[in-house]
Amino acid sequence: MSSKRLLHPERQLAYESGPFDRLTHYLFRYPAKFHPPVVKTLISEYSQRGDRLLDPFCGSGSMLVEAAVAGRHAVGLDLDPVAAFVSRVKTHLFDVHQLSASINLLSDQLHPLRRPDQEYLDRSFRDITLEELESTIADEDLWIPAIPNLFHWFRKYVILDMARVHRVISDLQIPPSHKDFLLLCFASIIRASSNADPVPVSGLEVTSHMKRKEAEGRIINPYALLDRSIAKAVPGVTSFSIKADRQITVSVHQGTALQVSTHLRRAFDAIITSPPYHNAVDYYRRHQLEMFWLGFTRTQADRLALKQEYLGRQSVSRNDPILKQQRLLGTLVSDWDSRIRKESDQRANSFLHYCLSMKQVFLQFEPLLRNGSPAVIVIGNSKWNGTEIPTVEILMELARPQFEISSYFWYPVKNRYMSYTRRNGASIDKEHVLVMRHTHASRIGNGNPWS
Repeated sequence: MSSKRLLHPERQLAYESGPFDRLTHYLFRYPAKFHPPVVKTLISEYSQRGDRLLDPFCGSGSMLVEAAVAGRHAVGLDLDPVAAFVSRVKTHLFDVHQLSASINLLSDQLHPLRRPDQEYLDRSFRDITLEELESTIADEDLWIPAIPNLFHWFRKYVILDMARVHRVISDLQIPPSHKDFLLLCFASIIRASSNADPVPVSGLEVTSHMKRKEAEGRIINPYALLDRSIAKAVPGVTSFSIKADRQITVSVHQGTALQVSTHLRRAFDAIITSPPYHNAVDYYRRHQLEMFWLGFTRTQADRLALKQEYLGRQSVSRNDPILKQQRLLGTLVSDWDSRIRKESDQRANSFLHYCLSMKQVFLQFEPLLRNGSPAVIVIGNSKWNGTEIPTVEILMELARPQFEISSYFWYPVKNRYMSYTRRNGASIDKEHVLVMRHTHASRIGNGNPWS
């Protein structure tokens, strides 16, 4: 079957392109996230006030934030523990006056730990010794995350500063939601405090650009970075807490979309989500430092176990259980699998794993939706050996026979932190919106509900 026969007439998505309310969207730097005006438009077009929405790939929670402001109940799910944590904090309704008191308490307790400004200037060229680091850790009984190649990612004095900040936040006698807010602000400075380049979205690396900055004398002051992060975050949570509908419930959970229907009992009025792109952003690598500093992974073994659950990853074992599934995926998948496999079994396994996973996701979607309710999917095409893989058409094919495409839109990706290039050529400068519907009833859930 020709891929062109799968396509509905393509239209450009119309949405407000001017300034928009930032709310809590920018509390944490997250790659390839939903553009808020786009998701706001999709919520308005495909749901009504009081509806229940699901985002099973919620990322940093853009859909959940906009849903709460638009008066829709929402449930978010993401495999990545950093993503689930970020989404949970961004959708919490704070009493800003009480939160300010907790921030002031943190500031008071951090003040005596700060180094003089001159010392940070000096440390731009001369780090502390390993002996000084180890003795200070022992004297202060500090917790240091077991990050592989720790000194590759952080200067030694920065490790001490970060550990002290983490200790103070963890020990504060404040509401748990306030502690989570401060830990999110802490998480937002981890990459900026490290030697990793904060700009590339594909993963985690110390680039030549960062090495030049180090050679020129880069100043890293975690306390000042935290001050700026908190100052930036407070207006966002204030705006969200004022504008979100307080009659609306939003819940966020960490887990895989491959099993979402076994955990949710109630039906949804719409699914609005942006699944991972095949072989584009490696969130497993991207969030490595944050996962360790926040305690979501304690050992490398923890991380490797989690890695096997990510969709769209580049490296997939040939013994992966997903690859052993026998499913009818369609001619497009078969043709592209054969084409890629002629060059590389590893790349073909990665592609096939993605397709099998997304087929299972669509099967999970069906029992969660009310009759006629839409599943709105935002996705971008990827490339292999310089040739574009027709991901949109492939997803259309994978969604059948459970779903039919009712509408198909596209919009240009203009946001600098959404438009990105990988060394493998998987550039994404356009995103597509697939509106899918099914028309027959199914049993809803069979396990303990998340919401």
